[in-house]
Amino acid sequence: NGPKLAVEYLSKKGIHVVILPHLPKTHLDGAVIRLTDNSPVIALTLRYDRLDYFWFTLLHELAHLYLHFNNNEEYFFIDDLEINDNLERVEKEADKLAEEILIPSSQWKKIISQNEIPTKGTIIEVANKLRIHPAIIAGRIRKYKNNYRLYSGLVGQGEVRKLFG
Repeated sequence: NGPKLAVEYLSKKGIHVVILPHLPKTHLDGAVIRLTDNSPVIALTLRYDRLDYFWFTLLHELAHLYLHFNNNEEYFFIDDLEINDNLERVEKEADKLAEEILIPSSQWKKIISQNEIPTKGTIIEVANKLRIHPAIIAGRIRKYKNNYRLYSGLVGQGEVRKLFG
């Protein structure tokens, strides 16, 4: 129930999180806006109903809040739509910060340092050490290796949407 606890925690800190249905024929994963009272709202579509994807998308949107929102300007970020050069830059910045928060680069280098694909046991061991869900490591390796068949039992497929049903 980590995703639900995270949303509750953020709400207590004044950051609203809403879960929306995926919009057909789009690649929309998340967006962040500020309301007229300046409070931030993060919208997540759960396009991929997996734990790894939830955590990355949530942290990506929080990274936008931290890096790109200026209280004196009206901003919104809607991810994965047409990207111009400036938007591509801020998307990469948000990705990098989200990745660093989830798995510090020093640990990530250790995880991928061997040419071998880490075992399920290794992923669980490292996740316990970092105090994160194994899905976060498994999902990042899948993306890094561009092999989304890896660790299908670890990424928490079908585990997120039901928490917000």
